[in-house]
Amino acid sequence: MRTMKTIFITIFEGVESKNILRTAILPTLLSHPDVRLVLFVKDARRRGYHEAEFKDPRISYEVAGPLRVTGPDGMFVRLKFLLLRTKTTRLRRRMRYGEQEGTGTASYLLGSLLQYLFARPAIQRLARGLDFALVQSDTYASSFEKYHPDLVLCANLFDEPEVHLLREAKRRGVKTIGIINSWDKATSRGILRLLPDRLVVFNNHVRDDLLRYQAVPRDRIFVGGIPHYDQYISLRPWNREEFFRRLNLSPVQQLIVYAPVGSLFGAADWDAIDMLEQCRRDGTFGDRAELLVRFPPNDFIDQTELRKRPWLRYQYPGVRFSEERGTGIDWDMTFPELEELASTLFHMSLLVCYASSISVDAAILDKPVINIGFELRPRARGVKSPVQFFAQTHYEKALATGGIHLARTREDFVEWVNRYLAYPEFDRQGRKRLAEEQCMFLDGKSGERIARYIITVLLT
Repeated sequence: MRTMKTIFITIFEGVESKNILRTAILPTLLSHPDVRLVLFVKDARRRGYHEAEFKDPRISYEVAGPLRVTGPDGMFVRLKFLLLRTKTTRLRRRMRYGEQEGTGTASYLLGSLLQYLFARPAIQRLARGLDFALVQSDTYASSFEKYHPDLVLCANLFDEPEVHLLREAKRRGVKTIGIINSWDKATSRGILRLLPDRLVVFNNHVRDDLLRYQAVPRDRIFVGGIPHYDQYISLRPWNREEFFRRLNLSPVQQLIVYAPVGSLFGAADWDAIDMLEQCRRDGTFGDRAELLVRFPPNDFIDQTELRKRPWLRYQYPGVRFSEERGTGIDWDMTFPELEELASTLFHMSLLVCYASSISVDAAILDKPVINIGFELRPRARGVKSPVQFFAQTHYEKALATGGIHLARTREDFVEWVNRYLAYPEFDRQGRKRLAEEQCMFLDGKSGERIARYIITVLLT
């Protein structure tokens, strides 16, 4: 009789679904007949949504119980931000202070001093030990009793529900793996409150960030590549004529794609859209330029602003499970929407955005990228400026490759739009370097590689 091995996997966010369910990770894990998966989701709606699409007798779904953050747990939630000191955390502290227009000076100075004094490896390790010893939680105890897992895979280690799942696994002696699922989290989201047995990261930059800022032992880190970028390597784009027909455009047009940064930044996106459209209509970008806006899946379109622009061609991907605007929107992208994204990037002539990971997507397909590095209007009180985010630790590394042109003035922006439209080969080597550094592997097998590593840990 075969002995089944059970893996717990968290699918609490859209990025986890994109990295796990919509890559080779899921089918590679299931290719092992002795493996059973239990997917943890945040609510019944999510469960029904995924259950309808990902059906397999060896997949079970569990809705995570409500998480109570009280007492010592709440203290360590606050402490994790204090114990991480990077250019990004210092920038964000300054931004919060600046948004208050001079108020809270004492709090800003005290916080900066405490961060300088305590964001050190020895104190991080001490905090993790105390966190594990002092915080009590039984949120996931019943699930462990029900399934008796052999491995727990936390696909977004920086969120509190995953910390509680990891804590339960460590207390029971269950093997654990954590995935750092974004290029910026190791330098922006606070320290990892608890360390799993193994960590999977996308590239050497994230590995080095864990070593430098998070006091993570090198032998715990596995570099696997970015699974959701595998689709670009084996890409079969939509037919160009059909793609442009859907946009009611001629395939001879040069498509400028603008990727919004999101509603958190006030009117930044709408101002950028208006600037691009005005330049297009004026002929500033030549007589073949067209504009397409691809809104992010983790935001809602402001319908009032949209109605003011009946001329706008746009894509609005994503299944949204939340009803409110803001950074906490729960979302997912379907396989067809991911195919649409890949085909859009393949057929476009140029990408325009603020600081965004979609710059890397474009670089993989060797498409020129311009980031808007100047203010389009005076910044209102309490509204973050997306221009400030170019100074983040992770994004400075991307800019250093030469694969992204950061336009500091409107004149510079216009000049480089025209240059890239006329000579798309400009900065090709920089884009190649950007893709290689961020993706680490461009063989289209990152999902398989990570899944094989998970199986290796499971069986050893």
